[in-house]
Amino acid sequence: MAKDPQARRRDLPDLIALLAGTGLRIGEASALTWRQVDLAAGSITVEQTIVRVSGAGLTAKSTKSNTGLRVLYVPTWCLRMLQKRKGDTSTVDRPDSEPVFGAVLGGWRDPSNTQADLRQAFDAAGYPWVTSHTFRKTVATLMDQAGLSSRATADQLGHANPSLTQDVYYGRRIPDTGAAQVLDSAIAAETAEHATAKT
Repeated sequence: MAKDPQARRRDLPDLIALLAGTGLRIGEASALTWRQVDLAAGSITVEQTIVRVSGAGLTAKSTKSNTGLRVLYVPTWCLRMLQKRKGDTSTVDRPDSEPVFGAVLGGWRDPSNTQADLRQAFDAAGYPWVTSHTFRKTVATLMDQAGLSSRATADQLGHANPSLTQDVYYGRRIPDTGAAQVLDSAIAAETAEHATAKT
């Protein structure tokens, strides 16, 4: 992707890094401004999304719920990308209201057009199955595999209800669910209790 000149012209590699490092929706990533990026803390504040409003064009709209409003800490490699992207603030004046991932010609990036750009780039790279949602799913899967709670993952993804996170994003048919160890411990404890009672 980084070697794809069209993807680079469309400013996709850094956007993909943000999606992979946070699990943001395309609209949320498109709405991110420099005011919402805290490079010192290594965090971003998600508080809006880009939508197309009939007769008004692209508009930044507040997230649909309080859970959509969230502060996310980004991985180190993602933070380095944001630092590099912002550049030296002493020589580059970037207004706080400027989108981090704006349209190539300026202004807000259209989420629908971006989806189409990503589709073309992933097809060209030989990954036709990858979509922007794949990164969201990957973040949830990695958090699940690391043993983080569904509440933590729901907070990361901006879900109001952890049951949605579990139903849609968490793995199924896990071979080692932990039940065998729990049941072994329970039976061992019961057996030891009976043995103690007989002596």
